[in-house]
Amino acid sequence: MRTRAIPSTGEQLAVMGLGSSGTFSYASGQRDALRQVLEQFVAHGGEMVDTSPTYGNAETVIGELARDTDLRDELFMATKVHIRGRAEGKQQMATSAERLGHPIDLMQIHNFVDLETQWATLKARKAAGRYRYIGITHYLTRAFERLEQEMRDKALDFVQFNYSIMTPEAEQRLLPLAADRGIAVIVNRAFNDGRFFRAVKGQALPGYAKEIGIESWAQFALKYVLAEPAVNVVIPATSDPNHLIDNMGAGTGPLPDEAMRRRMRRTVAELA
Repeated sequence: MRTRAIPSTGEQLAVMGLGSSGTFSYASGQRDALRQVLEQFVAHGGEMVDTSPTYGNAETVIGELARDTDLRDELFMATKVHIRGRAEGKQQMATSAERLGHPIDLMQIHNFVDLETQWATLKARKAAGRYRYIGITHYLTRAFERLEQEMRDKALDFVQFNYSIMTPEAEQRLLPLAADRGIAVIVNRAFNDGRFFRAVKGQALPGYAKEIGIESWAQFALKYVLAEPAVNVVIPATSDPNHLIDNMGAGTGPLPDEAMRRRMRRTVAELA
């Protein structure tokens, strides 16, 4: 599994992470399947699991499975605070830690909710050693202007935003800024909320994809994202062990150069 350094510390982190929005709950998948997802994620070199108290019971499920499989110490655990009020934020973060177990490697403020209040808490807790890293997240392109402002104004370890071959706007300003400011980037929505798969459904992979070992459309989309050097981790979510294994394949082998990325963009544009 390819790794990249977190700019603020130099710590190496696997480029393939695991998201949990809409997937990691007993309502959306069987316990055995989710257990296999987590086991295969670690077996294939994954580290970061990204979740949130707003993702149904995902924190509880992840925490239980991590303990049951004895994999908790293998995981880089990232979650979020998404509530107004200083006391309320502290309580939400405490509840997340109870569900997920210690340590919480990365605490993020989700979607700018009560940003300044929660940021003060995150800074203090990082200084006290309670969180190793702190950051902010969003999932919509329309938030990029605000993200850019916060990336300039705050000492972020991580920033998380949407980026894909179908929504490449982050290439214009956010990714260069992250590289310049030394901020690690987590990419969400790499499949554009399923729109990518709908566009390529029933289509054969282009022959040139085999040149860098791409075996599926999922790997095609993920390798495009990972070819951007400012990206540290991409976090596709799945409750299917086979999809997980396929996704993890994007973290190994060569990545497309810029010439191939142009071909990839043309291919997807023609299909979309």
